[in-house]
Amino acid sequence: MYKKTNPNITFIEFIQKVGPVVSFNSKEGEEYVVQKLHGSTMLFKRQSTKIVWDMDLKQVHKAYLELKDFETKNFKNYVPRKHSPALGLLLHLKLLDR
Repeated sequence: MYKKTNPNITFIEFIQKVGPVVSFNSKEGEEYVVQKLHGSTMLFKRQSTKIVWDMDLKQVHKAYLELKDFETKNFKNYVPRKHSPALGLLLHLKLLDR
């Protein structure tokens, strides 16, 4: 069970934390390398497949504020098909703690 470390973080504060990130891992250890930030969209490459994905950071932030249970599957309504990277990013940013 994860606990929020900054439950009231604003989107501006969230983006400021995301800005310097160059890579992060899923909780299973899958590595993602950030290609670029474009507005509120993060483009990142999954290292094992070399496929580039995009993720809406506004939705990741919204999930962080609204979710109580941070199981990977609970990100489905926020970031379709990017559940694992979304959780991995929040863990990397230390916005979740065990």
